[in-house]
Amino acid sequence: MPLRPKVECEICGNKNKKVLHWHHIIPRTDPRCNNSNFNIACICSNCHNEVHAGQIIIIGVYKTTNGLKPMWFKNGEDPPLKKEHWLVKNNPFVITLK
Repeated sequence: MPLRPKVECEICGNKNKKVLHWHHIIPRTDPRCNNSNFNIACICSNCHNEVHAGQIIIIGVYKTTNGLKPMWFKNGEDPPLKKEHWLVKNNPFVITLK
């Protein structure tokens, strides 16, 4: 399955294609990492920086009625799903949530 098109940031909606990145939800250094649509999010450089700083937590990409969408929340907020429903339960970037 080809990756979703890079048309906008899947977190903030930024449509500037020059700043869009592919982000591996399970990092490339982890042996579980792959390039499937369920492990890749299209995000802008600002959101990408926030993800790597631990300010935004992406817990997986889910099938929705509008196609595949990443599920995410800001650190300090309640997650949209209980952890047992997360697609990526043991992501090393999701260590301790405040």
